[in-house]
Amino acid sequence: MSSRLRALTAHRAALQAEIALQRDDARLSYAEIEQGTTRVDRGIQLVQRLGPLLLVAGAAGLIALGPARALSLARRGLALGLFASHARRLLR
Repeated sequence: MSSRLRALTAHRAALQAEIALQRDDARLSYAEIEQGTTRVDRGIQLVQRLGPLLLVAGAAGLIALGPARALSLARRGLALGLFASHARRLLR
């Protein structure tokens, strides 16, 4: 076997070992991401299941508050949402 062929074989083996390490790193990273998104998925499923109930409860709450108080809360919520949006944009 020529020295060139031995060098190429050794280089190929080194590359394959590096690929295997990178594959393991990618697998671990994917597992971490998957674990982090399961909480979000559960939260979304909960909101989807409770959505109609929350809508009815919110409507009942607005009726109980009265139109003036409901409008006041809506304005505050809008102002808070705009403030949060601007703050998020500034912090980027």
